[in-house]
Amino acid sequence: MRAIPLLRASAAAIAAAGVALPLPAQGVPAVDAVFARWAGTQSPGCAVMVARDGRTVLNRAYGSADLEHGVANTPGTVFEAGSVSKQFTAAATLALAAQGKLKLDDDVRKHLPEMPDYGARITIDHLLNHTSGLRDWGAVMSLAGWPRTTRAYTQEDVLEIVARQKSLNYLPGTEYSYTNSGYNLLAIIVERVSGQSLADFTAAQFFRPLGMADTGWRDNFRAIVPGRAIAYRKAKDGYEQLMPFEDTYGNGGLLTTTADLMRWNEALTSGRLDPFVTAELQRPARLSDGTPIGYARGLFVSTYRGQSEVWHSGTTAGYKAWLGRWPGERLSLAMLCNAGEIDSTLIAHRTIDAIRGLPAPVVSGSVPAAGRTGLFVDTRSGMPMTFVAKDGALAVEGGAPLGLLPSGRADSPSGEIAFTAAGFDLFDGEKQRLAYRREQPWTPAATELVGLAGRYASEEADAAYVASLSGGKLVLSLDRRPQVRLTLTPAYRDAFAGKGMIVRIVRGAGGVPVGLGLGSSRVRNMIFLRTPS
Repeated sequence: MRAIPLLRASAAAIAAAGVALPLPAQGVPAVDAVFARWAGTQSPGCAVMVARDGRTVLNRAYGSADLEHGVANTPGTVFEAGSVSKQFTAAATLALAAQGKLKLDDDVRKHLPEMPDYGARITIDHLLNHTSGLRDWGAVMSLAGWPRTTRAYTQEDVLEIVARQKSLNYLPGTEYSYTNSGYNLLAIIVERVSGQSLADFTAAQFFRPLGMADTGWRDNFRAIVPGRAIAYRKAKDGYEQLMPFEDTYGNGGLLTTTADLMRWNEALTSGRLDPFVTAELQRPARLSDGTPIGYARGLFVSTYRGQSEVWHSGTTAGYKAWLGRWPGERLSLAMLCNAGEIDSTLIAHRTIDAIRGLPAPVVSGSVPAAGRTGLFVDTRSGMPMTFVAKDGALAVEGGAPLGLLPSGRADSPSGEIAFTAAGFDLFDGEKQRLAYRREQPWTPAATELVGLAGRYASEEADAAYVASLSGGKLVLSLDRRPQVRLTLTPAYRDAFAGKGMIVRIVRGAGGVPVGLGLGSSRVRNMIFLRTPS
């Protein structure tokens, strides 16, 4: 087994990224305008850094790191990077592959014997590129009434939650669907194969050699981290804290600064990591039938305004992050925020547009509503979306009219929409294509609703719901936690919409309801079977 040198240049060479170059005269005011909403002392904000040719052209910070104590964000403030962290977990996995300690086509059960046999191999590579079919563990627990930030989950909890799932969202390799579960499992695999914690392994392989002195993993949320920003979300009268009080990592959990992320980006741009790690980290994946997808391994590979873009966004609790490169321009941006309402991809793009001296992309008018209103359903997840007319313009129900992009697509809060004869295709923030098809709305008879009353339990969720009628509507309440209530609205035949979820009736012999299938964008049809009350 040969030893692979994972770094091809010294930390001193990479540290040169801290040398500042002049910014075009309009650059600083234009960037300041992008962050104006988060620049005051009464708001959380962001740190943002931009480099060209490995040299810093912008290094700014906005807003407060700690609203209670009046501490401002600075370029050196430590934030949590959310799913930007995934590329570091992927790089650690690829490093072990380069060293011959694992193979990307290994069955995950070779390293995680706790996992069920689903009758189809899930490989390490499936975990890396989100084609495993595994349900997202956080989404599972949301359906169980315990979304993330409501419990202090651990890596052991994640493994137990994933291992008790009896089915997959789809056959491994046949689809792409973003799931944090794969990256938590990868972190566990790295630890088992290397014999080190993920924190120790990545520090030795990457962080110390690259001079990333302010980077580490949040594997103990109670640990004191000097200079860390508190994460916040919008509340009725200002802001409230929203911290990731959990010991899960690999999917997220990286504590870092914009300068350290820029050192990482420069190492990738300049080829200073092992060639195998560098190439495979950025190689776009393909489904088992050869269809290309926009995800590589811990990184998205796409285009923005005609330029190739390698990037990832991140969200954990009230932290937001974005890290990206435009290799053709040798341009790089790192952004870390503690304001949960920020759309990190939108703000990162506005920032880089300001650096380039480009105007914001034009939204030319609104989308005509004629022939496009009605109920539409995602053909994979079953999640519904309803379009309505507002003064002749098309809008998502409860939202503002959709803007018309120069490409002819509609600009919606969920992503870009391309209309088809059967409905529309939604290209979401993860660059995946979701096909929506028109469905007929459903109005169940009162007797049908009465027939659904009862108790429904799921071993996979480790939870049970009680269905009852209230005000003529079906309501789900968690068993033994009746304060957790979900009022359901009929959507299409045998399906109800709830907040961020779909509930479908499971019928047995003679059409008798025997269960409910709960789902969301990252969990498909998790069955709750009817039980005696």
